[in-house]
Amino acid sequence: MIGVRIKQLREQKGYSLTKLAKEAQISKSYLSNLERQTNTNPSLSVLSKIATALDVTTNELIEPSSPKEDGHEPLLKEAPHKKVRKADLLEFQQFMQSRKQQRRNTSD
Repeated sequence: MIGVRIKQLREQKGYSLTKLAKEAQISKSYLSNLERQTNTNPSLSVLSKIATALDVTTNELIEPSSPKEDGHEPLLKEAPHKKVRKADLLEFQQFMQSRKQQRRNTSD
């Protein structure tokens, strides 16, 4: 089940198997084995690396999300009603990208 979720998230990001393996600092063959469910028991360390590379939490990686929580569509639909400005969304996006880069730098 974890392998299916990893593949789903990888494809949503538009990442190739090679790119995700490189970002997560794991071997391509190991990642392939996870996705094909040949290996169904990855360590927490490996799951953490994959989650960071995919910019999701470990919980999001392990637990399938409900349709309500999947993606950013609900947030975008609600934004105009909450009077969220486009500039605020762009600032938040930049902040999240910065945090992702910080996590990558600390894992090096």
